[in-house]
Amino acid sequence: MNPRVMVMSITKDINKFFALNIAAFMIILSFIFVFGTYDRKEFILLTSLSGIITLAVNLLIAKIMRRKMEKIIHTSLEKFENQLYFDELTSVYNRTAGMNRLMEEMARAKRHSQHLSIAMLDIDNFKSINDTYGHLAGDKVLNHIALQIKNFLRTGDVVSRYGGEEFLIILPETDEIKAFMAMERVRENIAKKAVKIGNEKIFITVSIGIAEIETNDTLTEAIQRADMALLQAKRTGKNRIELASRHVNAGFKLS
Repeated sequence: MNPRVMVMSITKDINKFFALNIAAFMIILSFIFVFGTYDRKEFILLTSLSGIITLAVNLLIAKIMRRKMEKIIHTSLEKFENQLYFDELTSVYNRTAGMNRLMEEMARAKRHSQHLSIAMLDIDNFKSINDTYGHLAGDKVLNHIALQIKNFLRTGDVVSRYGGEEFLIILPETDEIKAFMAMERVRENIAKKAVKIGNEKIFITVSIGIAEIETNDTLTEAIQRADMALLQAKRTGKNRIELASRHVNAGFKLS
């Protein structure tokens, strides 16, 4: 529920229960003064009873207000967290959150002497898709690609939208060969699955650059190496993977 709507709801509840509070108090006083005569002790007893009822109603109001305020706070924090960490369109990590996760994974890999690889993925001919089918179609393609990436990676892998039509994928405890195999599955499945735009089905391809993080890599150096591999993949035909290293794997080589 929208926080503003919830605040309005709380205000209505407060007004309603204050009305009940006053009504209960007035009924008891009316009963006291209209329907009988009472000695001093009875009068004190009845007025005390009205005070107890008033207190009970106030406690009920406070309890309801607390629960609703807790819900407002939880909803607001959840919304703020989503805006802070996640890309609004694709629901994967945004660039800042993705880079922060990469720094964390680089530190962890160095600390435990583990492999770590990253992949830069770019949608081929994305500008042409936008120009031909419109930006809403482009948004649909971005969502489709983000979903396909997530579907074919492990739970511990991290996907973020790096910018525009480019995604950064972090593959913990993964050397470049295993990273290549994982991203090849992603690439193949994206190429096979059509996206429906209006009455038309279009096929999308992606190019990918992979870099295994080296011991002394800075964050910038790691991204640059993966990005250079991606550029090489784009230059040599698209719909392919290039490795940042000079090793030859599965027929792909970075010149």
